Amino acid sequence: MFFIRIYTVEQKKILVVGLGYRTGLASSNFLAGKGFAVTVCDIKSREDLLPVIKKLDRSVKVIAGNQDPSILETAFDEIVLSPGVPQSIPLIQEAKNKGIPVLSEIELAYRYCTSHIVGITGTDGKSTTTMLTAHCLKATGFDAHPCGNIGIPYVSIVDTLKKNSVAVIELSSFQLETIHTFKPDVAILTNLTPDHLDRYNSLEDYFNAKMNIAKNQDASDYFIVNGDDEFIKTHLPPLQSKQYSFSLQKEADCFFKDGAIYCTMNGRRQLLAHANKLKILGLHNVQNAMSAVLATLSLAKKLNREINLRKLEEALYSFEGLPHRVQMVGSFEGRAFINDSKATTVGAVIMALKSIPGDVILILGGRAKGDDYSRLKSYFKGKVKALVLIGETKDDFSVLFSDIPHIKAHTMEDAVIKAMKVSSQGDTVLLSPACASFDMYKNYEERGNDFIDIYNRLSRGQLRWM
Repeated sequence: MFFIRIYTVEQKKILVVGLGYRTGLASSNFLAGKGFAVTVCDIKSREDLLPVIKKLDRSVKVIAGNQDPSILETAFDEIVLSPGVPQSIPLIQEAKNKGIPVLSEIELAYRYCTSHIVGITGTDGKSTTTMLTAHCLKATGFDAHPCGNIGIPYVSIVDTLKKNSVAVIELSSFQLETIHTFKPDVAILTNLTPDHLDRYNSLEDYFNAKMNIAKNQDASDYFIVNGDDEFIKTHLPPLQSKQYSFSLQKEADCFFKDGAIYCTMNGRRQLLAHANKLKILGLHNVQNAMSAVLATLSLAKKLNREINLRKLEEALYSFEGLPHRVQMVGSFEGRAFINDSKATTVGAVIMALKSIPGDVILILGGRAKGDDYSRLKSYFKGKVKALVLIGETKDDFSVLFSDIPHIKAHTMEDAVIKAMKVSSQGDTVLLSPACASFDMYKNYEERGNDFIDIYNRLSRGQLRWM
């Protein structure tokens, strides 16, 4: 990795499109701190934006309630696009027509990067893999810093990273759409299932956005891929980087067999860890562990560093996992309660169901994301005793899953109470919605925290369910 200056600061005018608490705010303040003339625009009203505006550098000009192309009457040199704003809006289309470069916060931060980079993308498992990779790197002697789509903007930490540091960056497809030179030393593609098809025209378009993570890699870099993913296997283009794969089904550079994780990167089979010692549940977390192992070993190989495999094994065993991802909340009246609010795709729900023994009462629904929800039917049979349907999709899901016992709920509290009534001792009440949260909550964290709070009140006798 090397230091890049694309241009000098003098007279450069930058427009940040989308002001949020994370990316837009961080990008605006970063640019202002570098001396650029910064304007930020957002479709929300000034009143709605006021809590964020108060955190902005005083030099930043704010245009609230407007993302009209007329904003470009001011001659901006570049646009930094926040990931929640689609490129299809007229403002961005007009900018492209005018030849104004449009880049992501990731691309912006990369210009100032002097450290090593591990980038993680995919549909499911990104956050867990990001945190687990950083955990493994730290345990084996690296100065690793997780950031990106996990909630810590890359641009907010890039100036604190040293030459020997490692930025471990979770990357969404939205963030990868507008990168140009960004080049990770190690890139991971966890898996690929239909997601965000409300923003992309096809699964191929979504995949192509994800694959931008590797487009600038060269023969000195590493690309780590899920060897069990059929779509990836049939669509993966030729790459310049070295490729490693992980698999639950067959021998690969890292693979799972007879309850253990093995690695063959160094030309011989080595047993690295036993899955039953992991604190994170499910085969999908075995996949996350394998990708973190390969990332750690790949970066060490690139930098000619030796890795203590015992420390790597201990790191896998000590990782506690992340909230809202197949998170055991507790037990009440013989029922286990699991919070998987982060499961906003069909694939994530399938993984959760595979990881949980016994019968499940599944709390399902929210705002649809264009996924093929009919794929869930075969996984419900013999596993899901009843569905408790919530959110905007509850009526559609009631029709789609009409052959499965189900009830509708108006709130999360209503859903938990109804789940208790249709469940028995030994069952699991699982919140794994397969949908976005924005119909009822600000984000999946708020949804998961509500579920946890309701469980806590239930278990303390503060909520009647009978």
